[in-house]
Amino acid sequence: MGAAAIGHEVHVLAPDYHRGSIPEDGALPFVVERFHGDFCSVVSTDGIVRHTVRVHRAVRRFRADIVHAVDPPSQMALAMLARLGLVRRHFLTVHGTELLRYRREPFPRLWMWGAMRRATAVCAVSDAVRQLLVDSFPTRPDTVFVSHPGIVDRWFEAPRSERERVREAWGVSGDDVVMLTLARRVPEKGHLDVIDALALLPIETRSRIAYVVAGTGPSAYAQDLVRAAGRAAVRLHLPGALTDEQAIEAADAADLFVLLSRETPRRLEGLGLAFLEAAARSLPALARDTGGVREAVRHGESGILLPASATAADAAAQMRRLACEPELRSRLGAAAARYAAAFTLHRHAGEVYDRFLAA
Repeated sequence: MGAAAIGHEVHVLAPDYHRGSIPEDGALPFVVERFHGDFCSVVSTDGIVRHTVRVHRAVRRFRADIVHAVDPPSQMALAMLARLGLVRRHFLTVHGTELLRYRREPFPRLWMWGAMRRATAVCAVSDAVRQLLVDSFPTRPDTVFVSHPGIVDRWFEAPRSERERVREAWGVSGDDVVMLTLARRVPEKGHLDVIDALALLPIETRSRIAYVVAGTGPSAYAQDLVRAAGRAAVRLHLPGALTDEQAIEAADAADLFVLLSRETPRRLEGLGLAFLEAAARSLPALARDTGGVREAVRHGESGILLPASATAADAAAQMRRLACEPELRSRLGAAAARYAAAFTLHRHAGEVYDRFLAA
């Protein structure tokens, strides 16, 4: 998206995730070529070989000046093509979780090591991910650089007039406080930790808070959230998947963005673009200091960062403070919007593509 925004011709090779044709592709400012399946099915010896052939054909057909791989299977494919001399100028973007996953599995680790070693450059989405990359896959430090992802322009548009309508749909009254989590609905995102913290609040505070969890994930986990909220007398709303427009409306209707991501042996919050998107809508954040989150949330400035080892009581103390002090939320939210203003697609694309073309 960013490369197209600054005037480059962009062709994207992506899976169809078993959906066949995807009508939304037609509205994108670049050409999308889909292949059947998903990336999970590619990570095997046969799968990587087939994907390598697919990538090579696409590179030749598009006559690309730059080949940019953001997913591990394509990065592995480029490693093979580079070794065979079939592709030269190419670079990779790494997000963190893939490094944790593949450094523990012999076959993917070997392929990823080759991908990092043969890439012209590697872009890490945060300083934390850069350090993880250097520690996990020894490579030349001079080939690795950091560029924080950019926010889609629509997140910077003027606030919508839908706040009251959305809050009414959630059953929220005027002085109630809405805490929003907008992320994949999986345990690592810490939804249950938020509910555990809310359960510790005095009833007069907890009764004024509505917790909205937007995003998709396993239905069994959604039921876990419902049961936990019921036991704790927490007002929980699960609107499910949201379009970009609906996500922006949800952010405008909320008072606080809460995402207590956990770092596990297989998952890492590389940066937390959702924090920056929320910040662009003047939402302060409550977060755990894991992965690259501290690069998205400035403690005491755009939100509150809890230690990675924070307990439910620690989170509850900050929730109570933020829920009961609207002036604090307003100050943090205004600073969050100023901080997010630098994280544009144009800036990110310029740091990545223009720098690479000038090399």
